[in-house]
Amino acid sequence: MKRSPPSKEDLLKEEYVSTLSYFLRDSSVYDCLSINNQVSVVDMTLSLFDTFKIFIDSHVDEVLFWNQEIANYDGVFTQADLIKTVLKCYYNVLYDIPNIWTTKNIAAIIEMENEDESYSPIQRTIQGRLTIDQFNQLLSDFKTISIKTWFNSVGENLHQNCLVKAELDDNLNDICSKFITENITRIIVIEKESKMVAGIIQQKDILSFLVKGFNQYFALKKHQNGASTSNHEQHELQMDYFKEEAMKLKYALPADIPVYDLFYKLIYVYKRNTIAIVDKNQKYLGLIDRRDFIFILKYQMFDILASTAEKLLQLIKAEDSKYLAFYIRNKQQFTFNQTIKQVNQVVENLLLSPRDSLVCLDNEERLMSIFQISDLFQIFVTDKNQENCGQ
Repeated sequence: MKRSPPSKEDLLKEEYVSTLSYFLRDSSVYDCLSINNQVSVVDMTLSLFDTFKIFIDSHVDEVLFWNQEIANYDGVFTQADLIKTVLKCYYNVLYDIPNIWTTKNIAAIIEMENEDESYSPIQRTIQGRLTIDQFNQLLSDFKTISIKTWFNSVGENLHQNCLVKAELDDNLNDICSKFITENITRIIVIEKESKMVAGIIQQKDILSFLVKGFNQYFALKKHQNGASTSNHEQHELQMDYFKEEAMKLKYALPADIPVYDLFYKLIYVYKRNTIAIVDKNQKYLGLIDRRDFIFILKYQMFDILASTAEKLLQLIKAEDSKYLAFYIRNKQQFTFNQTIKQVNQVVENLLLSPRDSLVCLDNEERLMSIFQISDLFQIFVTDKNQENCGQ
């Protein structure tokens, strides 16, 4: 049985992906590491409260641990770790479970586990709100428990986030492979001679670099190789070509879900940065992402964890209205009829989006797809690596 010849779209995509691979191989980490790259380093004896404050004040996505015992970097604490920690502390205080497990505490927990096999230190949902005394206890725990003590007390590995490292002269194609094989979104960049941290490279740094230089590189390679397809033809390849993959990215939760449950599912179930909120008719209402948890911490609005996603969305929109000009200027939607020529604009909008996400809606304002930076990276770069493996 004869295989059908590749379509025009297949040929255009193959040419585009092949050139993308060469572009990444010809570029290094140094080329795309942001000059504004900020690295926050904390000693593991720092309190949870002071660690949270770094996220609030510095607007960072992660902090590195410094281990005095080995005089080196030893782990990373991300926004996901922050959310997990707060949810667990909140749950413990609400149900009068100590946040520091002494020998006596552990014995009590084992007894609870024996009585109820479904017991877990953190649950998907909660009932009730914190009393004033419990609220004060929660703040007290945050201020007195260190990062090291917290991880040790809950029996988790302090170094659960292994430091995946790269050097400044590593090529971006190898870095992309690391992102995919290690299933991570950030890599620590080390200076070869000093062994000090030069920065942290994220998927969004590579996408930003592609926006700046790939079109010119593509045109140059086509000119050098005397390519058979015109630049105009290549530009006609539509986003719709990737629609099958994009339509799988339809992550949404109902407006009446409790905020605690929302962040639990965002971190533990979906393992996403962003989630769409929809009403009972599946109409799109807005986005909530991990950074919105920082908003809760900033104003110590722990009661909102027992309220609904719709209520949180209202508070977020009120906060965002302070920066209305920024939100008006930056589009937060995309369509599948946009061509590759317009992909740079799609990526730019994604990078400029306050929540690092874009949504695609149908004519009735229902969610069709939601792109976050890692999704776009996976669709283009993962596909590229898969094709390279097959060659």
